[in-house]
Amino acid sequence: MRLLKRDRKKEAFWRRMMARQPSSGMSVRAWCRKHSVRESSFYWWRRQLARRDAPAPVLVPIRVGADRSASDAFERSAVSGALSRIEIVLPARRRVRLIGSVDRQALTDVLAVLTSAKFLDAESSAC
Repeated sequence: MRLLKRDRKKEAFWRRMMARQPSSGMSVRAWCRKHSVRESSFYWWRRQLARRDAPAPVLVPIRVGADRSASDAFERSAVSGALSRIEIVLPARRRVRLIGSVDRQALTDVLAVLTSAKFLDAESSAC
């Protein structure tokens, strides 16, 4: 893997360019043409700077292990025995338990809300 050294002058140049374009009232294509900038470079730098400015992702610790406290009711209801089970332990010992198939996007959305700083602040002030 090749690590590229950031060119601070180039980054500063593109930050100025990104700040000027919206207030021009011109389309990106017209603005780039007027300023002799390649449109593809403009879009590449816009994505690059957005990535650089994005907050670092919040990592949530997980532990994978056997759940020895499964209820008898669940065991009786598992006809095929092939249901998947996921348990997510959140701060303040709250748990999210999922049984069966799970829509990945829905789970992602729920976890984003439950691990957001806004939600965690509201929960801690409610306790």
